[in-house]
Amino acid sequence: MEMTSQFNWIFETITNHTLDIIAIIDQNRRIQFTTPVFFEIFGSSPEELPNLDIFDKVHPEDREWLMERHRNVIKNQQKSSSEYRVIDKIGEIRYLECKTTPIPDTEDHLTVVAIRDITERKKMENELQRRKDRYEVLQKSLKSFSQDLSSVMKVSDLEERLLKEVRTIITGSEPDILILNRENKDFKGSSSLTVGKVETGGDRFFIKIGERKDCHYVLTLNTKSIFETMDLIWLETLVCHTVMVFENLNVIENLMYQLESALQSNETPRWVLRLLFNLQEKQRQNLSSDLHDTVLQDQIDLFRKLEALPNQYEVDSMVRGQLKGIEQGLLDTIHQIRMTCNELRPPLLRELGLERALENLFEYTQVSSTFKIVFNTFNTSTLSLNEELTIGIYRIVQELLNNAAKHSKASILSFQIRNQDEKLKIAYSDDGVGFNLEKLFPTFNNMGLSSMRQRVQSLNGQIEFSSQPGQGLKVMIAFPIIGFLR
Repeated sequence: MEMTSQFNWIFETITNHTLDIIAIIDQNRRIQFTTPVFFEIFGSSPEELPNLDIFDKVHPEDREWLMERHRNVIKNQQKSSSEYRVIDKIGEIRYLECKTTPIPDTEDHLTVVAIRDITERKKMENELQRRKDRYEVLQKSLKSFSQDLSSVMKVSDLEERLLKEVRTIITGSEPDILILNRENKDFKGSSSLTVGKVETGGDRFFIKIGERKDCHYVLTLNTKSIFETMDLIWLETLVCHTVMVFENLNVIENLMYQLESALQSNETPRWVLRLLFNLQEKQRQNLSSDLHDTVLQDQIDLFRKLEALPNQYEVDSMVRGQLKGIEQGLLDTIHQIRMTCNELRPPLLRELGLERALENLFEYTQVSSTFKIVFNTFNTSTLSLNEELTIGIYRIVQELLNNAAKHSKASILSFQIRNQDEKLKIAYSDDGVGFNLEKLFPTFNNMGLSSMRQRVQSLNGQIEFSSQPGQGLKVMIAFPIIGFLR
């Protein structure tokens, strides 16, 4: 008798304190027994159980297939598990995980049903999926936008493309571009805005795109349309691309008047080339700093928060796998941003000097290339060039590498830098397919070599190309050292 009493006490303790629903269901879907948690979730009373169809609590969209599952369990006498939705006592949707075990040889074909509330887990899974989907949308948007900017030739086209992208990606943003001149009452306020930085005023975001013809161009949109950090990071990145193109278009337009007379001659004036390349490098430097200090740091912060999630919450293996996938996507983005920053502004070029910087460039290029790079220097160890010539030579070498990777099909590239007769001489050669020199003039296929020639001219240098089909390419470059020493 004491054992029966103790067993009853243990049984009551388990049923009254378990967080899961444990129920016995007959073939007519009537509840023969259930733990108290059932009443807490669904609000029914024990007196209602004889007339209660348990499937009445199931979400209408899940009811039919779940009833079919119940019939199959009874028919096949095999265990089954599934996830489905129910409507609780206050009308909210909950997600349940159900494991059903048939009891053999019972008159009413009884089954034992163990039910666990997985609503919070499902919410987390759905939120992770939503964030992943949103992240992919934002990344595709940035890629598409940056590609489209290459064909933008007018400020008006840039404005239209920017507004279209913001309007499409940020629902309810109501974007607009304010063009404020000195007569506008908001002109003074816009002067305090930092180009590319998101500022808040009332219920609107204000981002200064740039200045043109004594007017301030300011992008504005509804603050309530941005709910998440990733959307704000996307907006900052989008603006960085826009600012760069806007300033480039502005520079080009301002120089058009000075270039009108020069366009009548065959050669662009050297000072104009030098100015354009210096402006280009300055813009690259600014963009690299902006990307590194804002977008990159925000991405790193997001990665660290995401990495800490599994330690803060209990997640199953599937969710953990999804988190790892998102983490890898963030790492890839962080790596790509860092590589972009390095492309825009070569790391430690000023600190390491030209020779070491080129060695690093060749080492990095060699990893992902099919050709071998041979690099030699002569009498350059004591040479201290200024930043303008250093970055100019670095960009020329980059262009030679790009041309070799895209067109040459070479197996060996040779670079030689020599300090001789007060000149810095650069010799390049490869064993690639070569080409006719007549095709060197600006076309869509050789803009790199033409741009290289212009850069050399802007630095008072001389450049010669030597090539024939099947005989590779040779390039000889010489810069006067006087005027370019630190």
